[in-house]
Amino acid sequence: MDHKKTSIRTTALATLVLGAVAAPAFSAPVDQATYNGFKIYKQQRCETCHGATGEGSAAFPNLLNSLKNLGKDDFKTVVLKGRNAMPPFEANKKVAEGIDDLYTYIKGRSDGTVPAGELEKAP
Repeated sequence: MDHKKTSIRTTALATLVLGAVAAPAFSAPVDQATYNGFKIYKQQRCETCHGATGEGSAAFPNLLNSLKNLGKDDFKTVVLKGRNAMPPFEANKKVAEGIDDLYTYIKGRSDGTVPAGELEKAP
């Protein structure tokens, strides 16, 4: 009986592992500005607080909801100057120089025009 349970567990685990390895990684093509914003979001570790897709957590804001009510100028002010637990990023050259692209990416996620997950630059 124990051998049968072990065999079933091993088969199930192998199926999960092989399925994960064989499954292709999904990536969506997007315009240059959105792609740049996506890269800034990932490289500057925005996901540490706001999650991999911008949906936040119990302790940090959901950016997708925030950008439904927050305009571009206010977004820039919050990111560059900071607010509450959000530190200022004006000294971070990549964020400061790419703030418009970062906004484009997060706004697209908020509007539903940019999918969650990996993105690639459209040809």
